[in-house]
Amino acid sequence: MQPTLFFPFIHTYGLMLAIGFYAGWYIAARRAKAHGVDPDVIGNLVLVSILAGVAGARVLHFALYKPPGEPLWAIFKVWEGGLVFYGGLIGALIANLAYLKWKRLDAWLVADLMAPAIAIGQAFGRIGCFLNGCCFGGPASPRFPLAVRFPRLLDPAGLPSGSPAFLDHVKQRWITDAATHSLPVHPAQLYDSIGLFVIAALLVVATPHRRRNGELLGLLFVLHGFLRLAVEFVRTDTLPVALGLKAGQLGALVALAIGAATLAWVRRHSTPADTAR
Repeated sequence: MQPTLFFPFIHTYGLMLAIGFYAGWYIAARRAKAHGVDPDVIGNLVLVSILAGVAGARVLHFALYKPPGEPLWAIFKVWEGGLVFYGGLIGALIANLAYLKWKRLDAWLVADLMAPAIAIGQAFGRIGCFLNGCCFGGPASPRFPLAVRFPRLLDPAGLPSGSPAFLDHVKQRWITDAATHSLPVHPAQLYDSIGLFVIAALLVVATPHRRRNGELLGLLFVLHGFLRLAVEFVRTDTLPVALGLKAGQLGALVALAIGAATLAWVRRHSTPADTAR
């Protein structure tokens, strides 16, 4: 865990988001050129995605996890973490669709070009979560080779102020605030990140094999839905919100439904896909 570099100047969460957006733009622009789409369109879409995606992710996080007494203006404190993937994806999709309609471009084709880039960007975002200490997993055996311990952090007054896992374990009375680290936990953030890198690779491999434009976007929703369901089993930083399910699990089920519906719709109504990578 390393929330800042060269304290207090660089927040690693924001740095990872920036790297993710740049990597996503680079990959999507190269794919666009191979498919005869102006790479500048991708650059504009990335800018739109940054603004609308961060706004949507932050709004959904605030709606689901807003601490009691937290002022509304805290929604703008993006550097502290607290972004929900599905909120960002929905916000970016709505803004991108509006832009593509204005430019009169095939939205399904562009969505397929950007699908691996979206997964790459989110993968770097999850690395940022790990460095920030949020979205941590549940307790793991000390012998588990991937288990990690998050440190106790002190505020300027010398009082414990983090990490989130450490504070949670103190709250649960599993450790005292005199401990130097949390209990060993699953690095759920890195599980998610690795899974997203794999999803991005699968989408690139699937590109020349798709029949209709839009299939990769549907596949992204489906694969990420399954990944999120799996990762949520090892996360303990959130509580059930409805039907005994956590917000992440509900979001994953919605993603699966959207992905399945997208695949069914594009295979009947979308334009035929080319076979370029």
